Amino acid sequence: MSIFKRLGAATVRALMRHELRSTFRRVAWMSERSPSETDGVPDDAPVILYANHHHFYDGHLLWYLLTKWMHRPATIWMNEWEHYPFFAAVGAQPFPPENASRRAATLRRTARRFREEPHTVLVYFPEAELHAPAAGIQPFPEDATQRLGRLYPEATWWPVAINVTSWGDKYPTACLRPGNPHRAPDGTERDRLRHLWHTLRKTVPENPHTILLDGRKSPTDIWDFSRLAPFFERYL
Repeated sequence: MSIFKRLGAATVRALMRHELRSTFRRVAWMSERSPSETDGVPDDAPVILYANHHHFYDGHLLWYLLTKWMHRPATIWMNEWEHYPFFAAVGAQPFPPENASRRAATLRRTARRFREEPHTVLVYFPEAELHAPAAGIQPFPEDATQRLGRLYPEATWWPVAINVTSWGDKYPTACLRPGNPHRAPDGTERDRLRHLWHTLRKTVPENPHTILLDGRKSPTDIWDFSRLAPFFERYL
C-alpha cells in the first residue's frame, strides 16, 4: 500500500474514532467473554456479522469492534457509498439499489477479499435501511440471507445486537451484545437477531461487560463544586 493510501486510511480511522468519542459516553460489550473470546467465531475463516440498524453510527461501532478489539479487516456494503466515498479507505464498498452491475462488482470483490484475507468480516445490515428503534427488527428482504449463504458458503454467520441507551449520563451509551454464531443461514436469522436485541434492551448496566471505548464525559464526571457549598448555604 502506498504512503498516500496509508495516510488516507489513517485519517479516516482517526475521524471515525473521533466521531464515536464525541457522540457516546461509552461503548459497552455486554457479554462475560471479551470479543476475542467469542465461541464459534473462527479466527481464520470469513464471517458475516449481521446486526440491527437503528443508529447512524452502527457501522462505526461494528468497525471499531472488529478492527480495534478483534484485529480483523472489515468490509461493509453501503447504499449511499457515492456520498461518502472516503469510507472506502476502511473497507466500505458501494451497493446502490438502482445499479445492478455495481452491486455485482461488490459481490465479486467481497468474494476476492474472503479468498485473499480469509479472516475478513462482512458487516451486514439485513433490514437494508436505517430506521427508528420503535419499529423493532424489520422484516429482511425475501431470500436475502439464503442468497448470501450460497454466494459465500465458507462464511460463518454471527448476529450482534446494538442498542443505544442512557446510563444516567449526558451522552448515550452504545451497547453491543453477541449472539451464537452459526455455520449457514437457515431462515431464522431475523428471529435470532430480534431475540438478541430484546434481551440486550433488558440488560442492566451492572451485568458483566467490557468497555470497548471510553467516550465523552458528562459534566458530573469533570466538575465538582463542593467547595462552594458553604457560600450557597446562605440561600437555604
